[in-house]
Amino acid sequence: MDFGKIKKNYGEIKIEEWDEIISKSPLLERAPDRRGINPFTNEEMIFSGMGIAYYYESSEKVGNIYLKEGVLLTTGVPISFCYEIAASLNAAVFEDDRS
Repeated sequence: MDFGKIKKNYGEIKIEEWDEIISKSPLLERAPDRRGINPFTNEEMIFSGMGIAYYYESSEKVGNIYLKEGVLLTTGVPISFCYEIAASLNAAVFEDDRS
């Protein structure tokens, strides 16, 4: 599945729940904050890594998952792993068309 969505059956996924899953999984790594240039002001700024995780296979970064408005959005993450996450959150997995 190229793009997916993990959404709780009731309520929103909280950052604390997502952070706990990231910290327990050997396949996930928290995204660090990073420096960049604001495209509108051309000023240097820090882009937060809060709620973002990289997904790894064989020590290689192949996908990511980020928390947005109480829903986890996935890119390049196997559907089987999405179902594992969803089960731990009492959530469901959906394909997400971002074209």
